[in-house]
Amino acid sequence: LYLNAGWCYGGFKATPGSGLVFAHLLARDELHKEAARFRLDRFRRGAVIDEKGVGAQPNLH
Repeated sequence: LYLNAGWCYGGFKATPGSGLVFAHLLARDELHKEAARFRLDRFRRGAVIDEKGVGAQPNLH
């Protein structure tokens, strides 16, 4: 299963980079080094990412 979703506000500008790392995954069946920290198992491991300065109220970070 391959999943590329959850872009919200910054998706429009991040799509070219996402396409690059997603194509790498599809072609080689291995994560690109830039995408490795975004694995879905990061939630189970407690390795969440604080996206400072993002969203509707960036001052809350």
